[in-house]
Amino acid sequence: MRDLNAALHELHRDAAFPSAREMARAVGLGHSTVHNLFARDRLPQYDQFMAVTGCLALLALARRPMGGSQEQTLDAISSSLHELWHRAKAEGSVQQTRQPPHSAQQIVLHLNPCNPQVQRDLGDVLHLHQTVRSLCPNAAGHVSPDTGRVLYRLDGDRGDAILRVQTSGTVFLRALTADYAHAVAIERVSWSETGFEGQQVTFLLDANATKATVRTGQRGKRVGLQTAEVIAWWERQASRAGLATVEVRSRSLGPVIARRQARSPTFLQATRLEGLALITDPIALQRAVLSGIGRGRAYGLGLLCLRAADTDVSLVRHSGPVRAS
Repeated sequence: MRDLNAALHELHRDAAFPSAREMARAVGLGHSTVHNLFARDRLPQYDQFMAVTGCLALLALARRPMGGSQEQTLDAISSSLHELWHRAKAEGSVQQTRQPPHSAQQIVLHLNPCNPQVQRDLGDVLHLHQTVRSLCPNAAGHVSPDTGRVLYRLDGDRGDAILRVQTSGTVFLRALTADYAHAVAIERVSWSETGFEGQQVTFLLDANATKATVRTGQRGKRVGLQTAEVIAWWERQASRAGLATVEVRSRSLGPVIARRQARSPTFLQATRLEGLALITDPIALQRAVLSGIGRGRAYGLGLLCLRAADTDVSLVRHSGPVRAS
């Protein structure tokens, strides 16, 4: 199953990361169906998988033609994916009893405001999203109990921006352009040391707190919540995530704007929530930290950062510029 997911995400990357809606329109599927092909750690339906990967293969070849005829190349890609799908089916579904990893890492990048790629990323959250995905190519969009999601958050302003990327997988800093960051810090948190029931932790979350409106008996568009509603929203999310809130503060961060070509921009209301809580369910909390909370995770929201109230996180710092090699 891991090889099948890796091949799917590699093809998605080669096709320049088209959105789920773009792929859905091209193959005649619902966008949620396409999204689930990437987001769920289970064997996809064969016809849906082959339709989406066929679309991605065409887009990838349009960007970077290969030797030989296009038909032969597409046949070779299709045969390889067919074999991977049937191998994954023979291996059986992924065990549902897997536990989350005992640690995760957060890569903290102090961005260089003079770097052209940094300027582009700070000006467009979609470009920033692609940069983050290039750092973690084997985990982009892949969610499972044992690996989690790649999450990130951008702090500071253009002159002193800090990018925090969380993953339980491998980070490829060589994907960055030369001098993308002044310095890098790697923060590791061991669940075995800081994740026990009853422990007091501080938390910080930039979230898109929303609710669905009701229209003629059906769910309508999602709207942002006001201050009092945001606190209630957090307490519900915290309870599901294995936390009991002791104190919480919230403040608006303004909208996160995602601009797509030939489409109206997407506006997401961002709110910062921080405070103190008690761990009530360590396993639920691990899963929430790895998978994120709320919507807008592709746009730098949903990363839940925890610190033991009486313990400092171990830092491994690397000074100097980050260079591609």
